[in-house]
Amino acid sequence: MDWFTGPWLVAGFVAVVVVGVLIVAGVRYLEAQSRYDDEATRLQQALIEPLAREPGLTGSTVLPLVTMRLHGLVRVELTGWVPSPAVRDAAARVVERESARLGRRVRVVNRLALMSPGIVRPA
Repeated sequence: MDWFTGPWLVAGFVAVVVVGVLIVAGVRYLEAQSRYDDEATRLQQALIEPLAREPGLTGSTVLPLVTMRLHGLVRVELTGWVPSPAVRDAAARVVERESARLGRRVRVVNRLALMSPGIVRPA
């Protein structure tokens, strides 16, 4: 059994170590991503409450979708329907104010659609 010589044993040992390192790196990445997802969910819930309490947003449907990446700013995408551009801007200000109060720097992406007066908004 000449394949149990030194170079083959070293190559096998290196392969096992490399696979182990890759597994550890993958698990650490998935744990970090899970933590960021949990934090994004908490921030999203924290932003929903002030939007629901804001009197200027009555009759509007605004949902903040929070995305956190491993690097960069937190992204808050506002989706839904509002009756006017002023209400759309007010929703963005509420999110910016609340995130500043929570000590988070965010990038607000305003995708709120305007409701036409004669069109019924989708449910």
